[in-house]
Amino acid sequence: MKRFVLIAAAAAGITFSACNNPSSADRNHDGDTTAGEHLDHTLESIDEHAGHVHAQTEKDLADAEAKVNQAKADLEAAVKNGDKQAEEASRKALDDANTAWEKTKAGVTRAADATARGIDTAISATKKAANKTGDALDKAVEDVERKAKNVNEALKN
Repeated sequence: MKRFVLIAAAAAGITFSACNNPSSADRNHDGDTTAGEHLDHTLESIDEHAGHVHAQTEKDLADAEAKVNQAKADLEAAVKNGDKQAEEASRKALDDANTAWEKTKAGVTRAADATARGIDTAISATKKAANKTGDALDKAVEDVERKAKNVNEALKN
């Protein structure tokens, strides 16, 4: 369970830190990171780290399932041998393994939800940056038009 909390936290941290790392996102090396470059970089980072998280999650789920299957086999063997003490211990181990497996599956769901929220946040931040860039461009165009009009007026006088 602790692993999945750590995995979820790492995935969320990586997702959020990808939003604040423009140095490798500058695709055309002009010193400025456009909203599109920023979004591309964020999505690439998410894909890279999601693959690692997915592999670890699959391994942990397989381990938890293997423990449940082993506990079932131990219980069947104890019942077959008629060993009441071993049967009781095996039932407890099976219950514990099932609980751990359910917690593992719940942790995977929470990690996926946290990653999805991180992706949504990254996309939202990129949209805001794009809107701000558009607003700045509009203002720059207005300034140029105003200055051109002033120059034109000055030339007429």
